Parts: sequence; C-alpha cells; structure tokens
Amino acid sequence: MPPVRIVQPTPALGGLDASLSVEGSTTVVSLRGDADIATLPIVVEALACAIADHNGDVIVDVAEAEFIDTAGLRAILRAKGVLGGGERRLTLRSPSPIATRLLGVFGLGHLVTPAQKTAA
Repeated sequence: MPPVRIVQPTPALGGLDASLSVEGSTTVVSLRGDADIATLPIVVEALACAIADHNGDVIVDVAEAEFIDTAGLRAILRAKGVLGGGERRLTLRSPSPIATRLLGVFGLGHLVTPAQKTAA
C-alpha cells in the first residue's frame, strides 16, 4: 500500500519542504532541501504534528535533505525525547553518507534504521 499523505507540504522556507505521510502505523516526516537554523521552525512544526496528531512510531526521511545541521539534529533529538522510551520510537531513514558520518560524530548513529545505514 502506498504512503497516505496526511498533510500537504509546508510552504518552502529558505529551501526546506516538509511533509507527513502514513506508512501502516508509522508517521513519516519527509524533509527536502536544507534543514538548518533558518528552517528550524519547519522541522519543529512537522515533528510536533507527527507526534501530537498521530500514534505509532515516527520516521524522519532525510533522503532528499541536501543539508542538515546541528539545529536540525537537536530538533530531532528533542522529538525523540518527547516520544520517550515508551512504545513509540523515532528513527532516521536514508541519510546521506555525510549525514551518517555527522550522526556518528555526535553519537546518534543508533537513530538510523539498520537497513538504511550506509558506509561512512
């Protein structure tokens, strides 16, 4: 079954577009463009909607994110913290090799779904 879009993409702000879709019981936040300090409100809003409006795990798909900085990573970590250690999890899907390396430097490699880890 193809993903079901539940929210229209947000208006691009500084080169970032975010959208939410559902894959089974999982909400997917897809980021396209640059996720940095200038576009942080878009990242935060998309993650907040995924957590508050839907049940189940959250996947942040960064396959089309051209850049993600520490502000974007902090927002993702905060979202993971909100989900807590309970029954809901947050993972990252399809990070670029550079993003994977950055996640490793910050000790966040465990957030990448195992099938999506790439050699860094």
